[in-house]
Amino acid sequence: MSDYYANRALSHSKLSCLAQNPMEFKMRYVDDPPSLPPKESDAFAMGHAVHCLALEPEKFDERFVVVAETLSTRSTAGEIAHWLLDPQNECMEFPWVCRPEGMERRTKAGQEEYNQWAQSCERSSLTIVDRCDIDKAQKYVKLVKGKTVLDWQDHQDAIACVQALNNHAEFATIMAQPRRVEVPFEFDLFGHRFKAKPDAIIDSMRLIVDIKTTDDASHKWLYSAKDFGYHRQAFIYQHALSLETGVDYSFIFAVVEKPKPSTRGIPPRVALHRVAGISFERGKEHTRDLVEEYEKRFERGDWIEKLGKGINDTVFLTPIYEVYE
Repeated sequence: MSDYYANRALSHSKLSCLAQNPMEFKMRYVDDPPSLPPKESDAFAMGHAVHCLALEPEKFDERFVVVAETLSTRSTAGEIAHWLLDPQNECMEFPWVCRPEGMERRTKAGQEEYNQWAQSCERSSLTIVDRCDIDKAQKYVKLVKGKTVLDWQDHQDAIACVQALNNHAEFATIMAQPRRVEVPFEFDLFGHRFKAKPDAIIDSMRLIVDIKTTDDASHKWLYSAKDFGYHRQAFIYQHALSLETGVDYSFIFAVVEKPKPSTRGIPPRVALHRVAGISFERGKEHTRDLVEEYEKRFERGDWIEKLGKGINDTVFLTPIYEVYE
């Protein structure tokens, strides 16, 4: 199967984007090529690290690199590194040039020679930088290219989250079973091509597990579940497994709280939430509503007005075991 994230099929995350901001959906997923770059943030990187360490720890080193300090694009070296790491720039001319060594600028003739050289660079749209900035950028690119970058603290926080999950008796029992991890599915739903990639599938238990990192793992997380349409995610994933196996799978969200500066050293709170049957029904209804909304907007070319009411209705989840340590 082609690259999962390049696949233009509909998905839970795309429909959630449509529900929250139709114009963003249009710019990310309708425009070809996209008018907005892929979403990237430290929070995404840390969340992906938790998933990898919890489900496929043996693959962590090939997917991630931990650095003492990330290069900020606000620095010259960071700006150069970001440019070098952007695949769209592979065939572009390098837009920086090193200050020449040996050009004596303390004399009038030397300064005049430098000024002429600087003017030539300006005409060629070249930015003059110090050699140390280019060297620093190239060294950083060699270290991180092709991997997700984590700073040291995010790595430690991800480890703490996974330790908390593994110390949760119910989660540990589930994860002790044979599992399939991040299996991509592609299927038809409501007249459109959809895709899905469940975190973990435990066939012996007919169970789908999805790990979520959050700022608050208490009952307040249920509001996040509603806002992010996790009942739609549960329905779409369950539908994918039903097409493959012919039976309905249960669905559990394993929610772990991200450490904060004020709580580091305290084991993160963990909660498991089983998706209730009514949530699958609501997820089906709202997925169909969003698909119809997508069809209407695509036909009219209208991505401005807000969605109709009722798209983000109440989600019903049943906590099966909570630990506040």
